[in-house]
Amino acid sequence: MSCVIDANAKPLPVVLKAARDELLSSWLARHARFYGVTGPFFAKWLGLGNMRLSTLDHRLGLGQVARLTEKFRCDPAALISMTHINKRDGQVCNLISRGRAAQICYPCADRYAQDRAEGAVSKHWSKAWRITCPTCGLAFTDTNEHRGSRATLLETTPFEDLWSEAIAGEQIVEQYLADGKHSEHSPIAILQLLLVQTWKPITGNLEHPGVGWVLGTLFPHFDARARPIKRRVTHTAMTTLPIEFRPALLAGLARVLANPAVLQDLRRATLLRGQRNFDKFCREAKFELPQAERLSHQ
Repeated sequence: MSCVIDANAKPLPVVLKAARDELLSSWLARHARFYGVTGPFFAKWLGLGNMRLSTLDHRLGLGQVARLTEKFRCDPAALISMTHINKRDGQVCNLISRGRAAQICYPCADRYAQDRAEGAVSKHWSKAWRITCPTCGLAFTDTNEHRGSRATLLETTPFEDLWSEAIAGEQIVEQYLADGKHSEHSPIAILQLLLVQTWKPITGNLEHPGVGWVLGTLFPHFDARARPIKRRVTHTAMTTLPIEFRPALLAGLARVLANPAVLQDLRRATLLRGQRNFDKFCREAKFELPQAERLSHQ
């Protein structure tokens, strides 16, 4: 490939086959490696401008679609399906990781390599509501905390006792998105509600309560484990939550939807400004607390 950027260059002579469920940036990066150039250079050569290839997974303009369609001789709809741009909804964007995927399915990665697509990255590895691979059904492996290890999340999470409920929660979110977000209650708003901060007395130190979360009212051991990383446990950016904590969050979702009455108890245990956020997410999830309950906390 010439080191001179030629905006009028012909289509690529060799186009690699996209792997199943592969991210657009992954497919383009494999082409860059094949042609022996860097990702930024390849983006310029394709006429996409100065950008990281990973940007295209979340923001892809019509001009860029046309350019890629020309260069790769492919269906524009197929290109768009390799991105997350059909999930621009603010709620869903909060559940999609950007940059390097925090999780991986090693059996699928091995199959990619066997199919001559080594290094391919699946779209599913960016989804912060998943703990299992929808392709093969096996648990994901955490690439942040357990880099280089093939131990799955089921083997490494401290919340393995909640696994069956977590699987139910995962399917609730998946079904909600598949239905076009037409379900009666928004599970994404409930996930945010469960990560709202509150303050709770710590044994032996009642005058100086420690930070806690609504989820910690359902599963008390969650608070103790989450406090050392409290900056990463927030309702404003759910993708920062380490995936070893994700089974507890999904299990909490399943419990709330199985028994919505538990919201009253959760709200009573939520102190200070956390109640405002709690009520906001209740409204977004289309749950209405009894009038007497709301008045008692005003």
